[in-house]
Amino acid sequence: MNSEFSVEEHNHGSASVLAVTGELDLRTSPQLEERLDRVWMSGAELVILDLRQIEFMDSTGLRVLLGAHQRAQETGRRFALVRGADQVERVLTLTGVRELLTVVDAPEELLAAGESSSESA
Repeated sequence: MNSEFSVEEHNHGSASVLAVTGELDLRTSPQLEERLDRVWMSGAELVILDLRQIEFMDSTGLRVLLGAHQRAQETGRRFALVRGADQVERVLTLTGVRELLTVVDAPEELLAAGESSSESA
C-alpha cells in the first residue's frame, strides 16, 4: 500500500470535516497536525476526522488523534472520528483510545445534530 496521503477539508457552519486518505504514520502525521492546527485556529467548534479512507495508522497517527482530542477538551470544543478500516479500528481498540473518543459511522450523524445540512456529492 503506497497510496498518496491527502487531507480534504469540508466546512459545515462551525464544523469542519477533515477527510484523510492514505497512510497516517511518522511521515504523514505532521501534515495532519498542521491541518488540524489551522482548523482549530479558524474557530471551528466541531472537528470531525474522517478515517474511512485511511489504509494504515501507526502510533504516531494515534498520538495526533489524542492530541486533537486533548486540544478540543482544553478549548471547550468537540472532536470526533468517523470509523476507519479494520486495521485502524484495531489500533484504537487495542490501545484503549477508542473508549476516549467519539466515533461515528458517518459525519452526518454529528452534523445533523447541530444544523440541517444539505446533501453534497
